[in-house]
Amino acid sequence: MWANNDALIGAQCEYANAPVNSITDPMLPKYLRSGLHCAIGDANPGFGKGENCGKCYRIESLGDTGTGGTPGKKGSATVMVSNGGAGGPEHFDCIMESFQAITGAKTGIFDVTFEEVTCDEITGGPVVINWADKNEYYCKMMFQNVGGWGSLEAVELCLDGSKCGKLSLFAGATWTGCPGGPAKTSTVWKFTQKSPKGGSETKSCTCPGAWPWKTGYRCQCVENFR
Repeated sequence: MWANNDALIGAQCEYANAPVNSITDPMLPKYLRSGLHCAIGDANPGFGKGENCGKCYRIESLGDTGTGGTPGKKGSATVMVSNGGAGGPEHFDCIMESFQAITGAKTGIFDVTFEEVTCDEITGGPVVINWADKNEYYCKMMFQNVGGWGSLEAVELCLDGSKCGKLSLFAGATWTGCPGGPAKTSTVWKFTQKSPKGGSETKSCTCPGAWPWKTGYRCQCVENFR
């Protein structure tokens, strides 16, 4: 067991951190709002810089009893990665709601099996948020509510349809490295997602209006990953 759902604020993926500062914001996927999310360890899957933030895993308990004899009831749940620091390899520390769904217990350590799955509970399109101050020469962007496999392999931004640049994963689920300078009419975002089997898919999102954005400004994209 890791913590209650208010621990989402301050988690390493940053989904509920400032400028959102909420665990109930309707932009957040159902997994995060309902406590169906977990921290992961250092390998298989590992947190790294945050490459696995937003990915979904189906976790199933292997029995009704935890290590040391902790009583429980075998169960399962699909959860989203929201944090790191869970310890060693193949290790999940889950918010109480998901921990109870998987183990039937409120404490203890349970052996589980898990597999990466698509995030089927995500509805609507991705949301692009400016995570930093309004600055045409520096950006820190957050991409919320990413469907499909839940995370992004690559992000590209084009200002006014011409000045383009590829962003780099900064930390957690935030990215940096936007092309410098202003835009007068629009920003066009291109998102690429890679499946565990190696296939990739790209989606485009046009946000009308001038760039840079003020802190916390959001753009709701229309099309999400499958």
